Amino acid sequence: MQKARALIGATIVGLPLWCLLFFSLHATREIATVAAAGVGLAIFAVVATGTDARDAEADAAWREAAPDLPPASDRIALDRSLATMPGPDRGKRNGQRQRDERQGVHAGDAATPGAKPR
Repeated sequence: MQKARALIGATIVGLPLWCLLFFSLHATREIATVAAAGVGLAIFAVVATGTDARDAEADAAWREAAPDLPPASDRIALDRSLATMPGPDRGKRNGQRQRDERQGVHAGDAATPGAKPR
């Protein structure tokens, strides 16, 4: 249902945009087609990935099956759980040098030799 709604929305916006570009603004067929298809594809992507009642039912089943896990469509809880995961060590803590230090770039280097910062 979401994909059909997205296709209808993309068509409703894409065809008039193509007509506007081609007839009113005198764009070539290729440019009008690419522009209208791009806008239509963007609308399709946004509408087709929206949530509906079936997603709410899936979240309820997810909570029932695994109550300790965050719901699949609860992006805030999912982002919080991912934010607490440890990442790779960076910098000098694990003995690696920063990229600038490996390339010989120092903070005192100026774009022009002898230039003074303002």
